[in-house]
Amino acid sequence: MQNRICKTLGENIKRIRKAKGLNQDTLAELVGIEIKSLSLIETGKGFVSAKTLEKLTKVLNISAAELFEDSTDKDTEKIYSSIISNLELIRNNAEKLETANLVIKSLL
Repeated sequence: MQNRICKTLGENIKRIRKAKGLNQDTLAELVGIEIKSLSLIETGKGFVSAKTLEKLTKVLNISAAELFEDSTDKDTEKIYSSIISNLELIRNNAEKLETANLVIKSLL
């Protein structure tokens, strides 16, 4: 169970970091941890302390609950809400919005 939690947390951090246009170096610096630690967290091989979790939520502007959400457990309304939230993260990035638009169009 812990491995699934670590993996989910890491995947969510990585997804949100990339959506915000941050690389690992920058996020690690903003949170005050070593890049190696962030890499271990994102790959599910490490876990965060309460202090680091709090800093991540502030830097990424997301709740702790959202960082632990497992997308495999969501129903369609939650998935839709997550998509909208992710689009908000790239709202001011025309290139990423265009890519998202193309992906959505390809699904229709």
